[in-house]
Amino acid sequence: MGRIYERKTERQTWTDEQMAAAKRAVDRGVSVRHAAITHNIPRATLARWVASPGKKRGLGSKKTVFSPEQESELVQHLLDLETRFYGVNMKDARKLAYDLAEKNKLPHDFSHKRQMAGRYWLQGFLRRNPTVSFRKPEATSIARARGFNKPSVNNFYDLLQKTLDAKHYPPNRIFNADETGVNTVPPKKLKIAARKGKRQVGSITSAERGVQTTIVMCMSATGQHLPPYVIFPRVRMHVSLKKGAPNGTKFNCNPSGYMTSEIFPDWFDHFIENTNPSETNPALLIIDGHSSHKGLAFGEKALANFVDVIVLPPHCSHKMQPLDVAFMGPFKSYYARASENFMRKFPGKAITLYDVAELMGAAYLKAASAEVAENGFRKSGIWPFNRNVFSDEDFAPSEVTDQPEIRPTNQPVNPDQPAIATDQVEVTTVTLITVTKPLVLDGSTVQQMPSSISFPELTGND
Repeated sequence: MGRIYERKTERQTWTDEQMAAAKRAVDRGVSVRHAAITHNIPRATLARWVASPGKKRGLGSKKTVFSPEQESELVQHLLDLETRFYGVNMKDARKLAYDLAEKNKLPHDFSHKRQMAGRYWLQGFLRRNPTVSFRKPEATSIARARGFNKPSVNNFYDLLQKTLDAKHYPPNRIFNADETGVNTVPPKKLKIAARKGKRQVGSITSAERGVQTTIVMCMSATGQHLPPYVIFPRVRMHVSLKKGAPNGTKFNCNPSGYMTSEIFPDWFDHFIENTNPSETNPALLIIDGHSSHKGLAFGEKALANFVDVIVLPPHCSHKMQPLDVAFMGPFKSYYARASENFMRKFPGKAITLYDVAELMGAAYLKAASAEVAENGFRKSGIWPFNRNVFSDEDFAPSEVTDQPEIRPTNQPVNPDQPAIATDQVEVTTVTLITVTKPLVLDGSTVQQMPSSISFPELTGND
């Protein structure tokens, strides 16, 4: 027997709007027969609705377990959990449906043995509520979920607004710099054509594991992109490593290939050469709080060269750093595409450090557009300045991880030292799911996230 039922009758094909229009026509003095013909509604049906307004009668023997209003609240609950980065999977959603039906004493044919709704119920639920779909989530560390909170973000925007008001920086003097890594074996693979049903599809790479190279990017709010700064994992530099790099690119190397507090001042010299800050034309540089950015030499150079530096809050760069928001994603995609083109152009040849500059250059020239830079600064609220660029939904994950400090009852409280500083974290109240009667679901079903569902009082079996 088919599980996806198809409509086999033409009854009740009229809409609520048609019925409302027909009833208004009857109220104006139009006969029931004429109104029924005009609005394509059966005469007997219209006459019954005029005499006693009601609702559509159900057709067939199959009824939905939940009413449309209840399903709407269930949809809102699922979406609310997703905004907090604690979304439920298909199995959890089926368990949740079973628990709600049981607690509300709704008639259902869910499995009592497995204590969950069937997969065909879930398919029907998704068809009736197309705003919900099950997708593979991106991993987000709890540090980022905690770090991106309102107090930290507001402190940053307070400092940024104070700096902009004090020196009136034009957008062409506001810069953002950040490091990224490129590998001789790009982790991002493009889809290729293959026989349908084949279990494993392979593609040639230069090695099983690649070698990482660090690249420092910098751009302004008006779309100016500074030449890259490349750090190779080598002890000594060789001229062949520079082949194919964009004009003006500067190079350095160290055994690890990562940015260090000794190398960062050298990049800052590269920044000064390309921006020429002065007392009458200072620059504002926004960077993240990586340990390599906190050296004394860098601070002294910034002060001596009329560069103001603002550091982003910890674990907020994925939302507030223009390069992360708009540039790094397209750049990595273009680099992966250039690497695959290289492997096809030179079959049998592996990508080495001597090819990285050329591949990076091809990707950089495609990704470094004025539109990308302007979008990054606008979406992060830095320029044009907009401290309200993020909604409450963006901060929802941090509310889940906010935890109040618990003091022992016998420990005196020092009034001069609050339990939680107001500029660090917000404390929220966690509530459980509720329906017409108090309901407590097990943690494996809803994971005890802060949300609530309040079903209306049930008057029937709809």
